[in-house]
Amino acid sequence: MTNHINTITALSEQGAYRNSRVINLGGIPYTMREVLMVAPLVAGLNVYLIGGTGEGKTQLANDLAGFFGEQYCYAEGRPDFELAELLKQVNLGKLRDVGSDRELVELTANVQKALFYVDELNRCPPIVQNYFFNFFDGKFVHQGKIYRLGKDGYSVGFASGNIGDGAYVGIQDSDRALKDRMHLIVKLDDPDYCTTEEDDWTIFGGAKSPRAKLAEHRDDLTSRILELNRDFGQREVPLILRVLGLYFHKGLDYLENTARHSKRALDQVWPTVKDLRTDTDESKVMPFSKRAVLATIGLTEALRLIAEAKGIAVQDSVNLYLDALRLTVPHSGVLSPAFVHNEKGGDAYAAFDTLMTHWRAEIEDKKQDLEAALAYASYGEREETLLDRISTPGTAGKWTAVRRGIEHQAENPVGNPQTLAALKEQYRRTD
Repeated sequence: MTNHINTITALSEQGAYRNSRVINLGGIPYTMREVLMVAPLVAGLNVYLIGGTGEGKTQLANDLAGFFGEQYCYAEGRPDFELAELLKQVNLGKLRDVGSDRELVELTANVQKALFYVDELNRCPPIVQNYFFNFFDGKFVHQGKIYRLGKDGYSVGFASGNIGDGAYVGIQDSDRALKDRMHLIVKLDDPDYCTTEEDDWTIFGGAKSPRAKLAEHRDDLTSRILELNRDFGQREVPLILRVLGLYFHKGLDYLENTARHSKRALDQVWPTVKDLRTDTDESKVMPFSKRAVLATIGLTEALRLIAEAKGIAVQDSVNLYLDALRLTVPHSGVLSPAFVHNEKGGDAYAAFDTLMTHWRAEIEDKKQDLEAALAYASYGEREETLLDRISTPGTAGKWTAVRRGIEHQAENPVGNPQTLAALKEQYRRTD
């Protein structure tokens, strides 16, 4: 653990990007560097930094490059950007000369880039953006075949740009599918995430050049980051996070009054159909994708690891996960544009916060029952009283999928049955 603490400290401090703003996630204070750089590198999550110019995105990119020595690929997005420019950086410039699949495999096997960064991503046409997102996922597609990139199975993508919502010029929008490939999307010029006044005071009194400082290759942290990521991958996902994943992936899909009770079934006509309720989230947000759920689980657990490195124990995984969603969801494309623009003046974070108030209250109301039902299920027993309170049997609703998930856990127990009697006694005393 000591080595990991040293790595996390180095990632938190090495480089010139300055943003000392502290945000509380799950009741734990984190710096913006920990949120934007350390946690994604630990979990291997792609990050899309959006917003106006001059907020430090380029400096952050240079600092990331400094972490990886020569193991990074940097590209400046332009409307005329060609794929060949990227292939040259990852030693694939000879693709046209490859005569067989074996030669191509040998060529791609030598690619050891761990970090891919694209500055001004959505100044590139959408077709080029698709190529970049494949690289962010650590793969290269050639003639219908997929080849893995990255170093020892690890690769991570960062990009800067804006969301193409009319606030900026000279850009191409990134569609919802592409945004979903970026696990964190953070608006750096938002008041909740921008530099503090103290940061600005120091920046304005420092170097007189407005240019970002080049990468400082003081310590190549690549091997240490990869080791940290491998150990991170061995950590167990708390069962309660699986519950939250089912709620946001399946539960948010539920519609009360439509024929198939599904937002996804409505496809392109959502949310303009007449039978949607306006007093709930039915017309305001689509269900989260599996990728978004997994990204938030990864971010939550990476934040837990960072907290542990600082000597802080995470007591409430639920609130940490719910707070982490603010970094993965608001600009991912799942919110209804009409809700964001007509009801919240275009502020995606305000729209998300409104929904989260209701989600948090609903989850908090069931939290004790969920944790107790999961405890029983982990020992192979279905506690029907608890399950019935979570989701009424024989009816459909937002919590139906959660009940099924807990029942599935009961069929696949992981706990020691000998402790089940003690658990029942504890539940009897607190019920």
